[in-house]
Amino acid sequence: MLELLIVIGIIMVVSAISFPSITRSVRAYRLTGVSANVSSTLQLARFDAVRLNLTNPPLSWRTLVQGNQNIVWIDRNGNGAPDATEPQQWFSTEIRFLAAGTGPSLASMGYAATQVSPAAVAFDARGTVNFGVAAPVVYVFVFGYPNQPAEGFVAVSVLPSGKTQQWRASANGPWQKR
Repeated sequence: MLELLIVIGIIMVVSAISFPSITRSVRAYRLTGVSANVSSTLQLARFDAVRLNLTNPPLSWRTLVQGNQNIVWIDRNGNGAPDATEPQQWFSTEIRFLAAGTGPSLASMGYAATQVSPAAVAFDARGTVNFGVAAPVVYVFVFGYPNQPAEGFVAVSVLPSGKTQQWRASANGPWQKR
């Protein structure tokens, strides 16, 4: 009986020590998953624009916060709302789109001009970003845990050519391509 109590005590101590590490690993994995899902949805929107030869209106990729969920989707019919037939990615609002100035400086990505978290990205029939009359910039979507910056940040950049890149940064470190 005493041996069983000692074993249970050892298990409890080891569990208490490892819990923070496991929690950090799960959060890092979730951030990486959001980055990968957003990047793949953007690429699907780009490929759809080319496949469907869309020029006017261009095919849009949009973001929305609904309840306790973030939604990114391909707005194939241009109505500005996610429909059941449109590709969608949902993720918890525990991970959020972050505003400009949150997290490490985007200058470490090396882009001349960036715009953080636009509500929509439009692709034309060539798969390039359609800026309308605006000057071309690199769109950057930054994600993280707003109340826990020590968990780090991830970002997805969309170049004017339509190519996406995934990035990762620690709370105070520079952005690095994944």
